[in-house]
Amino acid sequence: MNMKKSNILITLLAIVTFSVNAPALAQDTILPVNTSTNGLIDVFLDFHSHDQYIREKINFVNYVRDRQIADVQIMLNSHSSGNAGRNYVFTFIGREKFKGMNNEITFWVPSTNTDNETRKGMVNALTLGLMPYLANTSLASKITINISDVDTEEREEMADPWKNWTFEIYGGINLHQERKQSSFDSRWGVYADKLSEDWKIRARPYFNINHRSFVTDDLKITRNQFRHGFDGFLIRSINQHWSVGFFLDMLSSTFHNILFNIEAEPGIEYSFLPYTEANYRAITLDYRIGAGHHRYIEETIFFKMQENLYHHSLNFTARLQQPWGSFEAGISGSHYFHDYTANRISLESDLEMRIIKGLSLNLWGSFEFINDLVALPAGDLSIEDVLLQQSRQATDYEVSAHVGLTYTFGSQFVNVINTRF
Repeated sequence: MNMKKSNILITLLAIVTFSVNAPALAQDTILPVNTSTNGLIDVFLDFHSHDQYIREKINFVNYVRDRQIADVQIMLNSHSSGNAGRNYVFTFIGREKFKGMNNEITFWVPSTNTDNETRKGMVNALTLGLMPYLANTSLASKITINISDVDTEEREEMADPWKNWTFEIYGGINLHQERKQSSFDSRWGVYADKLSEDWKIRARPYFNINHRSFVTDDLKITRNQFRHGFDGFLIRSINQHWSVGFFLDMLSSTFHNILFNIEAEPGIEYSFLPYTEANYRAITLDYRIGAGHHRYIEETIFFKMQENLYHHSLNFTARLQQPWGSFEAGISGSHYFHDYTANRISLESDLEMRIIKGLSLNLWGSFEFINDLVALPAGDLSIEDVLLQQSRQATDYEVSAHVGLTYTFGSQFVNVINTRF
């Protein structure tokens, strides 16, 4: 990570040093805290990204495994800024004696960062965010804070010759060979992204080739597939509640029986809450209307080799990120104008919630009514095509679900780091 840029975005680099060991800190307590007997505050990390490294480097607090017994709960939200990087937001929520004392630290992680650079930046941000809480405990007299000098040039906004554009070229090959089966997969493409307060732009061509081969005593079965395409969008921010966009997609896919198609969609989105709150809660409604030209590999069940289609869609999404967990749900509907029965309705929800101390629940479900598979090839599929998923099969619904429970009990502290084996 470019440490100069990182320090500017973090704002302050706090370096905490201690002149005595932890047990000695209990001798003069300014503010009694929740469960600790060593004068340290109890912290609950409400995330798992680099948490072991964080516990190792920030060793001046007690780490507990349940928010109910914590003095400070720390949540992490992040969102991608195209391929330029990610924006991380740490939210500090005071509990017990610190109730109502909340804090937020934001820092930027370029896409060129290594994991090591990212986790160091996380430690710096967390250290800074914990300072207001530590200042109200016996640790206050043990802390020194150094603020790095900021050059005049650093105070000025740095000129960007790329004008907020970032580019990523990717590619890869997977090869597997046995006596009676083999596989070859390749994928490559390009991302071109621009992200600013007013614009969100992407152009992404991509290419995928897949080959499968199986040999039995008297038969050899092969599957050759390709999926090439392009997706892009141009989104313009209007204000804290409105955005407009234009979306362009192209696809060639053997699985979908598409020789080539191109679809263009203008759209508009309304956010019921200001976009600045999107890290914690968001309720949005977007509408798109579009047209597409489709050419098929095989004649479809509607006796078409090519056609022009017009459609529109409406999508409603709600997201919530809270100390007790997170919830996201959405419903969307679409149909083609030439036939209103050629439609699709999708519902999806995801809930992660801590029910009681140590007990967590995860629920995820998705349901779709599918009546818009206009590209299905005519005729019956062979057993090989079905088993090897050579082509999309006809269906009028799709259901997926997941239910999970986690219960943790035992010692309430998670301070010990042991990386052996």
